[in-house]
Amino acid sequence: MAPKQISCKVLKTVLLLTIIAFIPLAFEPLLDVSSAEPAGVYSYEFIVDKDGFTIVNIVYRTERKSGSSWVFVPKFDEWTNLTTAGKMTGWTLRNTEDLVDGSYYFYQALYFSFKSDGAAFELNIQFNLSAGAIIIEPNGIFYSSQIGFEKGNKLIAKVILPEGFGAKPDEAIAFGVSGSYRPNSKSTSNSILFDTIPQDENLLRIEVGFHTSNDTADLLELKNQVFTFETVPRYAEYAEKILDLYNKTYDELVDLFNVTLEKATVRFFVPDFNSLLSIGGYVPFSAKEIGDIHINIIFTRYVEGYIEVIALHELVHQFLWKAGVSPRSLLWFHEGMAQYVSIEIASKIGYEGAEMTREELEKGVAQLKETIGENFGFLKQWSPSQQPRDLGSYYIAAYYVIKSLAEPRGNLAYYAQFFKLINGERIDGNAALAYYLSLAANESVVEKLNNWGFGIPDLYVYSDLLTKVKQVLKEINPVFQPYKALAEFLYVQGMLNAKQDSLNYMHFYLAAAIFVAKLAPLLTLITVSGVLFGAILWALKAEGVFSNY
Repeated sequence: MAPKQISCKVLKTVLLLTIIAFIPLAFEPLLDVSSAEPAGVYSYEFIVDKDGFTIVNIVYRTERKSGSSWVFVPKFDEWTNLTTAGKMTGWTLRNTEDLVDGSYYFYQALYFSFKSDGAAFELNIQFNLSAGAIIIEPNGIFYSSQIGFEKGNKLIAKVILPEGFGAKPDEAIAFGVSGSYRPNSKSTSNSILFDTIPQDENLLRIEVGFHTSNDTADLLELKNQVFTFETVPRYAEYAEKILDLYNKTYDELVDLFNVTLEKATVRFFVPDFNSLLSIGGYVPFSAKEIGDIHINIIFTRYVEGYIEVIALHELVHQFLWKAGVSPRSLLWFHEGMAQYVSIEIASKIGYEGAEMTREELEKGVAQLKETIGENFGFLKQWSPSQQPRDLGSYYIAAYYVIKSLAEPRGNLAYYAQFFKLINGERIDGNAALAYYLSLAANESVVEKLNNWGFGIPDLYVYSDLLTKVKQVLKEINPVFQPYKALAEFLYVQGMLNAKQDSLNYMHFYLAAAIFVAKLAPLLTLITVSGVLFGAILWALKAEGVFSNY
């Protein structure tokens, strides 16, 4: 009997182990969300009109008898919901960070429970986007609201453009957390369908670049003091707000930079499809002049103050140029100042977007310092002709340097003193820049800059010599030309050659500048006398006086 009992137990054990081994295989398909039947379907429809105004329709449909789900809805704008089949048994609004990784500022989650009517449950949600698409003829870009819903559901999304509009080839993408997705090949030029997105993607944005039915934009000009805003009529209200901001802050900027602007033209622009959110604005410039202010219209959809900071940032470039700071050799100073000044001024006005921008930069500073420490020497190489790949790090580092110099010295008051000291003189290099920053601080800031990796000479120790040269140049009468111009040229060359390993050249040029400046009256007299003597000899020769010789 005993042997039979033992073999029976062994058999049961083997059978149990076999069943356990096959359990994962039996249930494996259920663990794969992407291959399982969806719990329901979220259908998004974006209907765009000719001014970019967009109606957003969301329909949730499920054949489950009961259950729950959630979906993103606007936090600050009105939205409506209607149950068209079944019954909603309960609902609540939750913060997005309670349901997904990260916070979505403009959205909240509608969490609801339901019962079907025996066949299905269906819920319809609707809201509007005033600028769902940005349009400046002949181009436009649609950028959806944030799509967010419970995982395990299927997404179908459709973007419907106005008649006569058409999506551009390869400019229609749904961006998810795990990847990006192209529309269905059955899509038409003005009806773009996305229906092959995996079920594990539940947080997405859709972007569609398109051309309009009109080839040219109908522009109008809005003027206010020195500013002119060229805009299409649909964005006139936004343009007026920026003009009001410019005029509200103009006097403060004049006091800060110690210069006035003769005129400035401002324009909105539709960015390249691949850089929709990566560029807030720009000001083109050449060697001799600075161009107009351009502002990315998409940022009107952000929190109040965000596009205002961008607008002030670009205006600061205009003032810096007029004040004498070259963006070609000192782009880091241009961008750092534009970041710092725009945030400081916008914060004083009370814009929420300014504080959000500051927080983003401060987080970036902390991450950058954790990664590379405080070695920011790479900023010296930053120029319009050498744009780095990791552009964000350059902006962050430049902002940090500008802010760190100002904070212990009165913030904006420190830079106001700096611009009074340069008084319109062209600043073309880091050595000259550091010299005037030191004068404004009443102490050398070069050690601090060099600790950040700039590697520049301390001209502040030669401040007596430089002050003497400037005084001598100032005292030269303009009639003593061309030696006044030559002395000024020698001074400029001395400042340009003020590098760590060429201070001797700086001394040479500065000494030569003083020499020429001091002797300018005598040299001018000798030159004029020589020219007159030569002219007299030429005249006498022309009259034949020297013909017998």
